[in-house]
Amino acid sequence: MPNKHLTQDRLNLLAEHVGKAVGFEVTCTRDCEVLSDELRAHDGRYPVSISTLRRFFGLIPRKGGFSQTTLNTLARYIGYSSYRAWEVAQASTSPPDKHIPPSKRRPELSASQASTTSSEAARPKLWSEEDAHAQVRGFIAMFPTEESFRLSASQFQTLKEAVFYFYQRGTFDMSLWMEFTRHTHLLRFVVEQFPPLDFMSTFGKDMMETYLDLATTPNQIAYAKGVLAAGAAAQGKPWTDVLSHLPPPAGLNPSLHPLVHGRNLGIWLLGLSEMGTNHNQLDKVRSLILEGLTRDVEIWPRWVNQNCYFAFNLADYAVLSGDREIVSEVSKNISEFQNRQDWYNRNSNVDTILALRQVWNALLLGDKQAASQTLVHLEWGNFQSMEVRTLGMWYHTAMGILDLAPKEVCQANTRHCGNLTGYTRFQQALTDLRFLA
Repeated sequence: MPNKHLTQDRLNLLAEHVGKAVGFEVTCTRDCEVLSDELRAHDGRYPVSISTLRRFFGLIPRKGGFSQTTLNTLARYIGYSSYRAWEVAQASTSPPDKHIPPSKRRPELSASQASTTSSEAARPKLWSEEDAHAQVRGFIAMFPTEESFRLSASQFQTLKEAVFYFYQRGTFDMSLWMEFTRHTHLLRFVVEQFPPLDFMSTFGKDMMETYLDLATTPNQIAYAKGVLAAGAAAQGKPWTDVLSHLPPPAGLNPSLHPLVHGRNLGIWLLGLSEMGTNHNQLDKVRSLILEGLTRDVEIWPRWVNQNCYFAFNLADYAVLSGDREIVSEVSKNISEFQNRQDWYNRNSNVDTILALRQVWNALLLGDKQAASQTLVHLEWGNFQSMEVRTLGMWYHTAMGILDLAPKEVCQANTRHCGNLTGYTRFQQALTDLRFLA
């Protein structure tokens, strides 16, 4: 039912607050497309259509009012529990600063507060641009030297949320980035912990190239080259160019992180499979991959109990390559890790990614029932990741394949995620679905 008491002034004020929360003035249909995606990422249970947003921001005539569901969704996005709560706050003589209620501001956590549930930890916090800048600059001021760098768990979480704020806006403030470049140890930490995986067609490429210029160890160099190659591959650059920047596959190194190995070998697998030329090198890459999947506990004992890192970064490339033997081993590796996982150290975001990987593993292996059972329990609405846009292409495509949402909506969402990332090769591969034939 439309809200009968919504005045034009109140509507304009709410629109202003939503614009401040999303970080830009909504002035065109493209802005509404981005905002619709941000609202869906914030809480997938209550999406707002692009056409509704166009009416809300006055881009097309506002015929009639807006439903209470739409108003509640917009109010929750800017930090209130409901539209009514937002209305009450506006009537207060001392409304919250920047329209963010005290309950949504980021305080310093006490020991008891830091012990939160996994669902609460996964829920994105609402930040203002000023808050995010202040937190990052405070981080730089607190750890000016490598000797002083001792980050607590709560400090790491706060930094993560601040960096995610910039990533969710689709940009990274260049003045802040220049401050990072003057502190090599902090630059390395941020790029390694929060790689700009959704943004390799824009600012992420510059970030990774700066990191590569400062890289000194084999692990750092292989990591930087792998992320740069991943971005180039996703955008559809020629495979000869993509692979020429990667270290040649020459064995599994126990001192090289399995995440790095998994990504780089996965790119080699997909590239050589699509090129269809160097069969001897492809056989070598496949052999190394199968060895890593079956002997990961033996090869990387210091890392393997934390996560199934090797399979984690390899999985998408294996599916896109259509290599069912490798996909089967990836699925088995993930299942074995999940069976031995420490429940006290579970991470809901990692669980979501692993579940999505298993959905696609099952699809490629012809088990749509298993894929559907996994996907319906996947908590996409609470998901937060450096690659939420890229993973969104996989999620929405799977939803369409399994008839868990209208196909035209899923296709539109996949196209939107593809447009946001610029990852045309991956978008086209998922659209064609050739590997499921």
